[in-house]
Amino acid sequence: MPTDPTQQTIQTYDQIAAQFAARHCGSDLSEQLDRFCARLRPGARVLDLGCGPGRDTLSLAARGFWALGLDLSAGMLREAAARGVKLLVQADSRALPFASGALNGIWACASLLHLPKADLPAALAEAHRALGHGHIWLILRMGEGEKWEDDGQGHLRFFAYYHPAEVELALERVGFNVLHCSVRPSRQRPGLVMISALGWTKLVTPHVGANVAIFDDAGRVLLTRRQDYGLWCLPGGHMDMHETLQQTALRETQEETGLTVELERLAGLYSSHYPAGAFGEGSPARSLLIAVFRAHAAGGELALNDEVTEFGWFAPDRLPEDIIPQHVRRIHDSARVTGEVVVS
Repeated sequence: MPTDPTQQTIQTYDQIAAQFAARHCGSDLSEQLDRFCARLRPGARVLDLGCGPGRDTLSLAARGFWALGLDLSAGMLREAAARGVKLLVQADSRALPFASGALNGIWACASLLHLPKADLPAALAEAHRALGHGHIWLILRMGEGEKWEDDGQGHLRFFAYYHPAEVELALERVGFNVLHCSVRPSRQRPGLVMISALGWTKLVTPHVGANVAIFDDAGRVLLTRRQDYGLWCLPGGHMDMHETLQQTALRETQEETGLTVELERLAGLYSSHYPAGAFGEGSPARSLLIAVFRAHAAGGELALNDEVTEFGWFAPDRLPEDIIPQHVRRIHDSARVTGEVVVS
C-alpha cells in the first residue's frame, strides 16, 4: 500500500474527478445544510472544506452566503469550476491560507475522513483558527481504524473511521463547543453510517483573579517566590466559581502564605496579556483581569507549600530584580495608604 495516504488519495481524485462528480453531484444534503446554515448570519463567509466538484459550495452560494470551495485535488477543482463555482482555492486542510478569524462557517462534508487520524487534530485546529467565532459542520464515517479502499479499477483512496465520542473529543480538544452530534445511515452506500457534528468556537474571555499586597508595620510588602517559574510575586490566583473577588483574595492568600488577612482597600484593576509559552512550554496565550487589594496580616503563620518556595518582605523601592514585571506597579499603587483605584 502507498506510504503517503494524502498524496495517493489526491492522485486518485484527480483521475476520477469527472466520474465522481457525475455520481455525487445529485446527492441531497439539504437537511444537514439547512441546520448548519441556520447558525450563520446572512452573507456569512463560509468555506466548503474539501469541496470536491462543488455541489455544496453551489448550495451555500444559492443560500446567499459568500461561499469558497477549497480542495487539494486539481481535478476536483476543475470539475467545480465547470459547474459554476466562482471562488475556488487549492490548499491543504492542515494549513489553511486564511487569516485568523477570516471565516464565519466551515462545511466539511466527508473530506477530513481522508486524513490519517493522527492529522485530524491539526486540521480541526486550523479550522478553529480560521473561524474566529463561528461554526463548523463535520461529516465523517463511523467505524474503527483506517483502511484503503479500491474501487475495483485500481483507484485507491484512504479512509479513517471514527466513533461519535472520538469526534466530540477531537472538536473539544481544539476549543470547539459541540452543539450537535448524531449518526445516520448513508443514503448512497448501504451499510455505511455517517457521523454529523456541529461545533461552535468558544467565546474566550479573560481569566479573572486577585493579588494581595500585604504590608507590615514597617511598610514592607510580602512577596512569594513561585515554584513553577521561580519569580517573586504578590500572592494571588484565579477566581473560582461562585466566589467574590474579595473571597478569592482571602482564599488565595491563605493557600499560598498560611496567613489570614484583612483587606484594607481595592488598589487597582489591571489588564494583562501573556503570549503562548509565558508560563512554561506549551502554555496557551492568555489575558487576565486582576484586582489588587492592599491588606495587612491578621493571623496565621507563614508556611511554604507546593506553590511557594520562599517568602520575603521588601520595601517598595527595593524590590528584587527577579520579580514578575507587572507586579512592580501593582505594589507601588498599593503602597499608598489612601488613593483612587487605578485602572490599567
